[in-house]
Amino acid sequence: MNKTIEKYIYLFIEIIVVAAFLCFIYFNRNIDISYFCPIMQKVYTTKFIYLALFIFIISNAAGYAFCCFFKTKVSALVDAYQKRHENISIEKDTDKAKIAALEAKIATLETALDNALKNK
Repeated sequence: MNKTIEKYIYLFIEIIVVAAFLCFIYFNRNIDISYFCPIMQKVYTTKFIYLALFIFIISNAAGYAFCCFFKTKVSALVDAYQKRHENISIEKDTDKAKIAALEAKIATLETALDNALKNK
């Protein structure tokens, strides 16, 4: 599958998920949530929309951080692979140069042998 098409498919799915999440928050915006804080020994009440948006923002930030970490790790692996590939291609080039030099020496020796045989 084409990489550009895959990117658009992933982007489309992400937009649908975000839109569905925002619709869920919108339709449940009047719900109050109560929770107990064991440190303060109090019960706090907040709107569902604030809690959901807080979780949404934190999860997006965590996902972005994870992707940045993963991207740096992958780019480091790609750089290592490119260096390895360059070393292998350099070795092949030096091997080809060595072979060409040996072939030239063989040709020189063959002509010297032919000259020596003709002079005898």
